Amino acid sequence: VPPILLDKQFSDFTPDITPIILAAHTNNYEIIKLLVQKGVSVPQPHEVRCNCVECVSGSDVDSLRHSRSRLNIYRALSSPSLIALSSEDPFLTAFRLSWELQELSKVENEFKAEYEELSHQCKQFAKDLLDQTRSSRELELILNYRDDINLLEDEGNNSDLARLKLAIKYHQKEFVAQPNCQQLLASRWYDEFPGWRRRHWAGKLVTCIFIGLLFPLFSIFYLIAPKSHYGLFIRKPFIKFICHTASYLTFLFLLLLASQHVVTTESDRQGPAPTTVEWMILPWVLGFIWAEIKQMWDGGFQDYIHDWWNLMDFVMNSLYLATISLKIVAFTKYSDFKPRNDWEMWHPTLVAEALFAIANIFSSLRLISLFTANSHLGPLQISLGRMLLDILKFLFIYCLVLLAFANGLNQLYFYYETDASNKTGNCKGIRCVQQNNAFSTLFETLQSLFWSIFGLISLYVTNVDPGHQFTEFVGATMFGTYNIISLVVLLNMLIAMMNNSYQHIADHADIEWKFARTKLWMSYFEEGGTLPTPFNIIPSPKSAWYLIKWIRHHICKQTGSERTETFGTLSRRAARNVHINHQYQEVLRNLVKRYVAAMIRDAKTEEGLTEENFKELKQDISSFRYEVLGMMKGNKPGLQPSKGSTGASNMAYSDHPIKSSKASIGEKTKNKPKLFSVTASILQQHSKANSKNTEHCLANGSVPTASEIISCHRTSDFSGLYHQIRHRGTNDPGRIYSVCEEVGESDTEEPGENKKNDNTSELPNVNKANETEIDGRSDETKQVDKETEEKNRFSDKPCICDGDVNDESGENDEEISKL
Repeated sequence: VPPILLDKQFSDFTPDITPIILAAHTNNYEIIKLLVQKGVSVPQPHEVRCNCVECVSGSDVDSLRHSRSRLNIYRALSSPSLIALSSEDPFLTAFRLSWELQELSKVENEFKAEYEELSHQCKQFAKDLLDQTRSSRELELILNYRDDINLLEDEGNNSDLARLKLAIKYHQKEFVAQPNCQQLLASRWYDEFPGWRRRHWAGKLVTCIFIGLLFPLFSIFYLIAPKSHYGLFIRKPFIKFICHTASYLTFLFLLLLASQHVVTTESDRQGPAPTTVEWMILPWVLGFIWAEIKQMWDGGFQDYIHDWWNLMDFVMNSLYLATISLKIVAFTKYSDFKPRNDWEMWHPTLVAEALFAIANIFSSLRLISLFTANSHLGPLQISLGRMLLDILKFLFIYCLVLLAFANGLNQLYFYYETDASNKTGNCKGIRCVQQNNAFSTLFETLQSLFWSIFGLISLYVTNVDPGHQFTEFVGATMFGTYNIISLVVLLNMLIAMMNNSYQHIADHADIEWKFARTKLWMSYFEEGGTLPTPFNIIPSPKSAWYLIKWIRHHICKQTGSERTETFGTLSRRAARNVHINHQYQEVLRNLVKRYVAAMIRDAKTEEGLTEENFKELKQDISSFRYEVLGMMKGNKPGLQPSKGSTGASNMAYSDHPIKSSKASIGEKTKNKPKLFSVTASILQQHSKANSKNTEHCLANGSVPTASEIISCHRTSDFSGLYHQIRHRGTNDPGRIYSVCEEVGESDTEEPGENKKNDNTSELPNVNKANETEIDGRSDETKQVDKETEEKNRFSDKPCICDGDVNDESGENDEEISKL
């Protein structure tokens, strides 16, 4: 090896690349398996925002090496083969690793694309592993398994889809949208209606309307007898969804009645009493608030704020609470009559009416969340949510531009503020019939620039009364520049961003919609929140019993009976949990085996012809070449057997003796037979001997043995094989044929052609023998003429084997010694 290549600077890998890391980078299953069995493992990297001494010092000494080393480790850890072989729970490992890589991509912005690709690889591995499930039992064991199971605690419901909830938490969209997972969810969603999808849309609509109209009756049944047939009917996820939707539609209908002022009130009363419709709206508002409190209590504050619909519900409920509070203040404080035109601006009744109007908008928009259940409206709703994020990004840049131009225009026109009372009738600002003082104050300037996007500001607002043309020119230029930047640049940029977001959702519409629909379905799979609003605020016997148990456990501290019960059922509970864990591990092993088998099968399919295949082909040709040389070694002068004897070769066809040739081999170089001629002579003489033996047996009345017939056919096949090589060499001299390929092709030819090729030879004595045999058969006379013509046509053409073998006997000895 040259000394320069021994230098570590010329190494193909960095010093942090270990064998198992390199094998994981290439996803080599066999090598990873060997290394894992020997106890080799990949070092675990530190957390994303770790501030330990090792991370800080490594980043300070060489930040690039530290980042590259971390990337190499994570690239190895995200290898599907390594996860399948080294992890006790591949699903959990893939979930956590993909989430960690996604978070790391936000910190390591320089390698963001690499980390996002590795995160997607982990998600795809979890999805591909779930693809290997073959039964509903395996699928339920996977999706219902809890990674935090405690052998000594009662887990309660073992069918709560804990693993699926974890996948939603870690945003495993590919895993959630997998067809097997969606099939299980659909079977649970339509539990009471197994043939729902096959029904006509008119029948579905009638069924939903009928159940929606009866939701108060179902709610009363559940309050009275929650365990009865009709009480359990409303607990079905699909029925619960229809009842909650019907309840919300009833609430929106009441808001519509309130906005239309069906019940007239005294408009000049400063503190009006609530109307009948407002009293009917109040239970729904209280029910919404109670539902949000229970959801926050059960799921936690972190999970609650991560859902944007919960934030919208919080704003909506806050507006309704503020409206109710201001209504109460106005009713208690103001009881007299006063013309509305004389009320002050911040009157409680006026503020309450404004807040109630805003809350109505949020309530109507909240209905969009239900569109997720529909396959046509669901992707549109998801695209709308993604576009809102783009609008927020755009507003950040637009506000900066707006503030910059507002500051400049206000600075320029501040000195030209006019008193417009004489011209416009005490109207000042851009909302007057004749706009004036558009840039006199900073707030007025911001309004003017905002409304100018929609073309609602006239150009004459840049004029000044003193006739300072330079000031007017600068002001008009600044106003025009703002319109160019805001309309031509920023607005088109916003359109492009929104188009990009919609196209991204459209490209992944199926996965995005199924993930959003799964989150909606999972919210109705929960045990709590069965009753729709406003029946959820009515105390039920079950709620009273839960309250008594909570008071006894947390206040009275009565836990003696529970300890006795726990001690008595501890062994059965632990055995049940161990059995569940054992079943889960068994299913995991089966899934990993199927995944590895599918991975190897796909690799072989994509591999095609490789360098190894050509090496094997070359080795087969070389082996056959030396076997022929061995046969030529047995035909040297001085070693020729007698006329009637046979010479056997221990290198090829040892169980079938080959008759030695009578031709002299020790002639001059020009008369030396070629390799192909010698081989053809040997094989055809063997064929002739076998044919004579067969004729002799038939003449004596005996039947030739099977071995003799097989030997004759085999010799005939090999003779035809060499004849085919000779003929094909003239057409395609660059092609290399293996023995197996030639034998396979010769077997597919017709019997007549095989017999014709077997009787073709370059040696005259063999031709005479063949012609004598063929002349004895009157029905094959025409074939002899064809064979002769074919022989004359190909006799003057070279053979592909002629240039590969040395003719001199000394060179043959040299080749044998090398072998």
